[in-house]
Amino acid sequence: MTPAFTTQTPTTLRGRRGLTEEASTAAVDAACRRLRLPTMRSVMNDALSYADREQLSYRGLLAELLLAEVDERYRWSTSATSLHCTAPARRLW
Repeated sequence: MTPAFTTQTPTTLRGRRGLTEEASTAAVDAACRRLRLPTMRSVMNDALSYADREQLSYRGLLAELLLAEVDERYRWSTSATSLHCTAPARRLW
């Protein structure tokens, strides 16, 4: 017998409506700190104003933020890797 798949809203979504701007900003900032998303945290205000100006959907805004985080992590990891990939020291004896 195969299990039946149903679509349910995840229990982790809190669905809090009525948060003020300050409360939502503080919540996003705290979540970014806890999840260790420094790039997302630093570009949040610029991304929000860009999304408002370009009339991005929630999904579009989320994509922009996640892509910024991924790009920064990739840039950081490749620069850190290239730092450690130097030629071995020349022996003088």
